[in-house]
Amino acid sequence: MSPEKFLLRYAKKYWYLFLAGTVLSLILTVLEVLPPRLMKTAIDKFLVESTLSSFERLNGIVITAFIILGIRVLSFLVGFASSYVTGYAGSKIVLLMRKDVFSHVISLPYSFFTGIPSGVVTTRIVNDTQNIQEFFSSVVTSVIMDVLLLGAVVVSLIQLSRELFGHVYYLLPLIVISILLFRYFDRRAYRKVRTNLARLNAFLAEHIAGISVIKILNLEKHKEKEFSTVATEYYRSLMEQLYVFGVFRPLMDFLYFLGVSLVLWYGARYIANKTLGFGSLYAFVSYLDMFFRPLRDLSEKYDIIQNSMASSEKILNLLKEEPEVIGNPNGPNKISKGRVRFENVWFSYDGKNWVLKDINLDFQPGKLYAIVGETGGGKSTLMSLINGLYIPQKGNIFIDEIPLLEYNLKLVRKQIAAVPQDVLLFSGTILDNIRLFDESIPEERVLEALKRVHALDIIERLPGGVYYEIVERGTTLSAGERQLIALARAVLFDAKIFILDEATSNVDVITETKIQEALEELSKDRTVIMIAHRLSTVKDVDEIVVVHNGRIVEKGNHYELLEKRGFYYNLYKIQFENA
Repeated sequence: MSPEKFLLRYAKKYWYLFLAGTVLSLILTVLEVLPPRLMKTAIDKFLVESTLSSFERLNGIVITAFIILGIRVLSFLVGFASSYVTGYAGSKIVLLMRKDVFSHVISLPYSFFTGIPSGVVTTRIVNDTQNIQEFFSSVVTSVIMDVLLLGAVVVSLIQLSRELFGHVYYLLPLIVISILLFRYFDRRAYRKVRTNLARLNAFLAEHIAGISVIKILNLEKHKEKEFSTVATEYYRSLMEQLYVFGVFRPLMDFLYFLGVSLVLWYGARYIANKTLGFGSLYAFVSYLDMFFRPLRDLSEKYDIIQNSMASSEKILNLLKEEPEVIGNPNGPNKISKGRVRFENVWFSYDGKNWVLKDINLDFQPGKLYAIVGETGGGKSTLMSLINGLYIPQKGNIFIDEIPLLEYNLKLVRKQIAAVPQDVLLFSGTILDNIRLFDESIPEERVLEALKRVHALDIIERLPGGVYYEIVERGTTLSAGERQLIALARAVLFDAKIFILDEATSNVDVITETKIQEALEELSKDRTVIMIAHRLSTVKDVDEIVVVHNGRIVEKGNHYELLEKRGFYYNLYKIQFENA
């Protein structure tokens, strides 16, 4: 689908508003071309005509002035209505478009978000749709009115004096050539501006995120020079575009004054020969000014059109991304026990390099499991496969002996609780975050869930308890408090499978003890899987799975693995020798 068809698809839904805007533009065009004709009549009949008395002349001029004033008031009201209708249509279209884009974005697979900066997605939903709103609100009906106005003005010029129109007609090829040249050079300059702006934004995003490294390595002066180079390139592209605008508008003014000069030169002759009235000459000059008015604004309108087309193309590319595979919408939506089984699972992020190789695992409810191994060995990937964030290229994953993709994943995911190292909380109260803003869940159930994960006393110490307001992604809470809240949420929604990814690596001893106690209690009737680097936290689990280079190399409890003196033994030895 082309950007034009994409915009038309949304515009069709509000065709009646654009029809109203077009009718109002037509009325406004008629009102715009009336005053010069009235002035012509006033000049020829009441100022130049000598047969009328002074009273009749004055009376005619006053009446004409009031008629023109009435037309201007009506033009104001119609113009306001036209602007409001088109602005309303643009706002409605962009509101609908933003909803559609956001709905599509949240339907995309997790892998999409790991490969694109979040700022880019935000720009598509906010900034690019704003460019489209400006197009619908400021350009669409404005262009329609400009076309109608140009047509009406040309007809009026011909009606006033065919001979005089013949002398300025030769300006039209110059105008067309000027517009085509402007379009060519402005498009070229615009591409440079957009490219250099993207580079500038990328540079700022990268270096602001890495400001700590810049300060530690004392790179401020070096980065200032780099930024100066990038910013200067953007400045030069802006100046190139400004140069194009700076030439086009004065060129239109030059052609206008050239046309006025020709009209006055030949018009004076026609007046002397009495083949043209003075009022007609005045109206001709007024219409000529009216003809050039939309041409002077062409540069701004063309820039808006380019912005909107570029934004439409970017939004279209985002909408072309394939939605996530969410399993079978009509499949089971509840996990009964929580048994998880991997059968010959192979997985690769890029389709070339295998991250997991021939994985066979069986996690039983009622047991506490731990997955250990070196960084990059595939531990976290295993967990991402369980809740369907990624789909394996080979093999199958079963939950309660039902293939994962036969479940309705949208409903089942609430029963697979993932507690990452850095838990993200939403703005709102702790109560809202635990019950996920579902006010039908009573507060008593939330307090019971907090009690089950040994977190109630910690939360009650906060100002307001469960009504404590969370801001800035929950950064006002400690890592341990956020993880306990995530555990309580999982208990509240009766999760059958718990996955903790380095959940105790950044917490104090007291909070770690509480999390361990909660896990031991939860593992009595649920499947609990921990990913750990600190081997001291996995001594008491039922089974440890050792992952190395994407393969399962060892399984067993802590003491069994130490006796084997294999990979786990070496990890344990290195860790505690360093300690």
